[in-house]
Amino acid sequence: MAECLSTTIHDVLNPLNGARQSIRWQGKNTAFSPVWPHKAGRDIDGAALWLLPALYDADAHMPLVQFGFRHADLQIALAGGVAQTNVAIPWQLIRGLDVRAFAADIAREQAIKLIPLLSVSDEDSGDFPAWLKENRGVYDEVFRPLCKFYSTDPNLERNLEAMWEAGLKPMVWNSSEQDLEKVVKLAGDRPIHFRHATSAAMVATMCRVSAATLQTSPHFLLPLVPGKAETLHVLPPLPPQSVSRTLAGVFLDRVDMIASDHNALPVSGGAGPGLQCQQHFLPSLLALTETFGWSLADVLHKAIGAPAAIFGVAPPEQFLLVDPAYTETVKLWPGQSPERAAFEGLQLKGRVLAMLSASRVELV
Repeated sequence: MAECLSTTIHDVLNPLNGARQSIRWQGKNTAFSPVWPHKAGRDIDGAALWLLPALYDADAHMPLVQFGFRHADLQIALAGGVAQTNVAIPWQLIRGLDVRAFAADIAREQAIKLIPLLSVSDEDSGDFPAWLKENRGVYDEVFRPLCKFYSTDPNLERNLEAMWEAGLKPMVWNSSEQDLEKVVKLAGDRPIHFRHATSAAMVATMCRVSAATLQTSPHFLLPLVPGKAETLHVLPPLPPQSVSRTLAGVFLDRVDMIASDHNALPVSGGAGPGLQCQQHFLPSLLALTETFGWSLADVLHKAIGAPAAIFGVAPPEQFLLVDPAYTETVKLWPGQSPERAAFEGLQLKGRVLAMLSASRVELV
């Protein structure tokens, strides 16, 4: 049987270090070298292309418990340059399941790595501390040492105390300034991760907790098309652009990480608030560097190395083959509604062409 035809992308630039190298794959196996011979198969001039590290999207939601990992979810992640992603797993849905079997199910080999992160909402959360004590060993096996909470939870205080007592780190979204103030006072000097920083004033309040880490998302920073922010079905609502500009002023120095906060399409029927935006994660990060004149290395660190350190996982090993000059006016993806499309109408640059590792090639 004849061997598979090889494909070689010649002279690709790594913009982070200025080095150029060529990439060859034949079947599944990928190899990198400064130079590969021509005329061994497909030869593609890659001089205008970039080689970038793949992204870690550390805040996303998918119906994994209800349905599993779908092909549409995979295509969205690949288009956004995401090689691994945290996925919020609602405690209310898995408390009666074989949690180890569920974890094994989502850990099966696939193109991107799914990292389960437990999430406790305000619906029937009173039993969480008892469940955590009983299932502490399972928690360590399956979940990262953080858990999502919401300030609207009537049991929030006792649930946060249960996390700290167990030596774990809560991550909290606060629905109001008053709720944020309460959680900051409750935390004191104990570790906590704050989601959804939307302004410099909010960042200053969060940073009063010395052991806090902070995250935000591109849609809180980028100028959107006029009128778009007011129509989005998302929590927290997007602030006015004058407030977003204050966040941009402190982002590099005081916000630890950036994530998409993607909420995947529901299996069927309606769903709660949330943007469907992971497919534009890399283009939105590139837009941030261009809009604010930030270093590409600094912005990518907040979407790769920083979340890896916060959540205690290795950063992705994959690389992205990217066309940095590709420009599109963002349109709706299949199944996406306008109120979940923050970047609709924006011109974004950058397109992921492939995700590469030593043993796998995924063409996008």
